Amino acid sequence: MRTVALLLFLITSGMLNAQPLARHNLYPFNSDFANPAATGMTGCLEIVATDMHQWVGISEAPNLQSLSVQKGIPFRRNKKNGVGINLIRDSNGPSKSLAGELLYSFHALVGRDRTTWLAFGMSGSVEQRRLDEGEFSPVFDPLVTGSMQQELFYNASAGANLYNDKYFAGFALYNLLPVNAKLGLGYGGDRYFMSFQGGYLFANKNNPLALQTSLQGFAGRTEWQVDLANTLYLSENLWTRLTFRKYQGAFSTSGQN
Repeated sequence: MRTVALLLFLITSGMLNAQPLARHNLYPFNSDFANPAATGMTGCLEIVATDMHQWVGISEAPNLQSLSVQKGIPFRRNKKNGVGINLIRDSNGPSKSLAGELLYSFHALVGRDRTTWLAFGMSGSVEQRRLDEGEFSPVFDPLVTGSMQQELFYNASAGANLYNDKYFAGFALYNLLPVNAKLGLGYGGDRYFMSFQGGYLFANKNNPLALQTSLQGFAGRTEWQVDLANTLYLSENLWTRLTFRKYQGAFSTSGQN
């Protein structure tokens, strides 16, 4: 436990200024988007594609697509590797980006009952950003050139995750490398980005219904958000989810969803 505590302390104390890839609110489908240590939690090959559109019917409205491929690869009875790749396309009016992320995680069984996994993960990402100022207002602004601006942005992340069939808990620190982008900052305008998550499954073998309550959050220096999700499962074949989101700090004007 001392070694684990030291690793967690080093990851936390290593907060450096940078910025994140585009993220969205479909985290239950892409757990590795919020924590690289969640990559390869199962032994299955997982392929997940998501599509999110906002302000439907409005031209150039925000939309985001993602593709996640990951797999856990056991190499001993009590150890396994996780590998994955994420592709993200983010479009918001004149601002567009295309990004890729490679992920690796190491998982080991811990505890006396050998049913709980402790995982550490890391990822590296590359993102191409574009800002088309061609249709901006003709009103003079020294910062507006009226041209197409492009840049290539890169960064890295690391995280830890503790999980079993009943619960999970983890955190990750994104943007471990110094900032190298100029076309606007990422999450909340902050130059560092932390995520945290946890959940518990309330289930009974004699009852086909099961309830999972989970918490997913993101924090910067001046703002943070928390998602509280309750998912009801029926015989592990059908589920429905209700999520409550709360913004604080610089995001407080966004209220809640």
